[in-house]
Amino acid sequence: MMRKTAAVALCVLLTLAGTPALRAGGRLEQIDITGFVPSPTAGHLVAKIVGIQWDARTIPVRYSMNTTLNPIPNPLGPAFLSMDAARAALQASFDQWNQIPTSYIDMQITGTTNNVGLAGFDMINELSFRTAAAFNAIAVSPSTSLILDMTLVNGDDIDEDGDSDVSSAITSAADVDGDGDIEFPPGLYKAGTILDNDVQFNTKVSNGLRFTVADADVDVVGRSVDLMCVAVHEFGHSLGLSHTMNNQKSGSDGNGATMFPFIDTGDPAAELGGRSLDIDDIAWSAFVYPEGSAASGVAALQPGDTAFGAEFGLIKGSVRHGLLNQPISAASVLANVHNTGAASVSAYSGTTQVSFNPATGGLSVISAAFNILNGDYTIPVPKGTYEVSVEPIDGFPAAAGNISLAAQIGVVLGQHNFNEEFWSKNQEGVPERRPGDEKTVSVNPGQTRSGIDIVTNDSTLNINNFRARAASGFISPPAGANFTYALRVPASQIGGINPAGEILVTAASFDTNVVDSSVSPRFADAILTTGTVNPDGSINTIALDAPLAHASGFLAQENDFSPFYFQDPKELGQIVRQGVADGSIQNLFLVLRVGPAPYPGVSGQPPLVGFSTATPILGFSYLSLDGGLTFTRQTTRDFRFSLLVSKPGQ
Repeated sequence: MMRKTAAVALCVLLTLAGTPALRAGGRLEQIDITGFVPSPTAGHLVAKIVGIQWDARTIPVRYSMNTTLNPIPNPLGPAFLSMDAARAALQASFDQWNQIPTSYIDMQITGTTNNVGLAGFDMINELSFRTAAAFNAIAVSPSTSLILDMTLVNGDDIDEDGDSDVSSAITSAADVDGDGDIEFPPGLYKAGTILDNDVQFNTKVSNGLRFTVADADVDVVGRSVDLMCVAVHEFGHSLGLSHTMNNQKSGSDGNGATMFPFIDTGDPAAELGGRSLDIDDIAWSAFVYPEGSAASGVAALQPGDTAFGAEFGLIKGSVRHGLLNQPISAASVLANVHNTGAASVSAYSGTTQVSFNPATGGLSVISAAFNILNGDYTIPVPKGTYEVSVEPIDGFPAAAGNISLAAQIGVVLGQHNFNEEFWSKNQEGVPERRPGDEKTVSVNPGQTRSGIDIVTNDSTLNINNFRARAASGFISPPAGANFTYALRVPASQIGGINPAGEILVTAASFDTNVVDSSVSPRFADAILTTGTVNPDGSINTIALDAPLAHASGFLAQENDFSPFYFQDPKELGQIVRQGVADGSIQNLFLVLRVGPAPYPGVSGQPPLVGFSTATPILGFSYLSLDGGLTFTRQTTRDFRFSLLVSKPGQ
């Protein structure tokens, strides 16, 4: 007698194509309604947010290739990619994850299917080049998982197709009856357990891509992409990893972690870089599937394995919103390698829950007190010394919808409106005099460093003479041109800040970007200086040779606001306050100088700045083509540069 179950739900994440100008951090999520606890909303249940993953009894995870499209369709011309070549590339992509010595995940292509429709929940893990007519991303990796702890018994029909999906004849998942779908062994399975995963690649003529596998075929065509680059990313979702905000490894490598949500299909170096895993991806796979965590079975150490604790330690702490005095849901916390600034491993903060309507399946956000249980985070890192920083999920470089349900909770509650900053130990929890200062955290394998608690600065005012970003520019400068961007902050905007006390001029923040995502945006100079303007708003003088603050070779961030932290905010605040009071400072100018060509990357384009075009134009932005000798006031755009000013703490 078969027993039907309905305690399953779908979890979906897409891989999106980036435009040429655009380019794991944790777990994919599911709700857990175990216990059926009533929520504050009548008729609703408390639904905890939990990570999804494969149960050890279901590993190796077996996949079937859909062979009904052979050769693989090419929306740009004649088909050329055989099913055998595609299968080899997909298994090589699985093997990037399988070969992590500290992770016991194992995903194998073991069969075929001839499904002429779309993949769906059928206990067959399908790899398919068929997608729905309305589908418009590069690929998708939806998983179906349990929404409550459940004991499966022999004969259970999980997908309700009339065929048993649980067999007492096995102790690990297998196709017992030879009909193509996978049966699970009986036993208790936790909420979040993955039951089925299907990965689909878009090849439609309307909006699909040409998938290539050879190095020589990787090109700058936006609708052509390396199959392995896409598949390695999607298979990260297959094992349960979420997107990360980590899109720039270092000053010399603009590529991000594999699990960053966008792929630059016009940058061959970015596509080839996406074939292999970053330490962020490796650390999270090992954290979710830690080798050596069991005495027997797939999690036990086998020849060639390395125990998780022999390679990784943990950084633990919490993140709190200084102004709202609330734990933050899904702040992005990053461990940067000390002295190099290279990004290592990231995580998201917070333990969260939602109110679940069992009648409709709807999820509700009620309040920070209900939805956010704490702001805790854990970052698995290899041995090293790190600087820990936090940034909001504010749309740059990715939006909450690209990340997780927890991120959307934080955004709905208005928590992601803070400036990124470093953990500064004793300065946390008070208005920080130097938000750019950082304390280091040293971690050894098997060690947990706790108490790395971050409280966002509660006294900072961003002076923003711009609106929402409309675009990034500029590309293709005239021969010999040297772009220099400047934004004016009139003294009147500073004088009203804490007029009875001191001010700290802490940082400038520049909205920056690149054309090729494998390139890190680096500007020749970042400058804070003074100047005067004429009655018509044009620049009269700008003291580029006598700056108040200056950084040469300024390393910016891709598709994000890039902070330029000033060395002595208190002294700088005193200089500015006195200058405004006695009239010697009429304006401050935030300046980015690009530097002359040539520029790195396949496109050979300079680093970019973000700008707004909403009217009326505010008129505080200026552009120079000669390195800052002459500036033209911008009448159709406002550069997105901010000056950060705060009141000093005690």
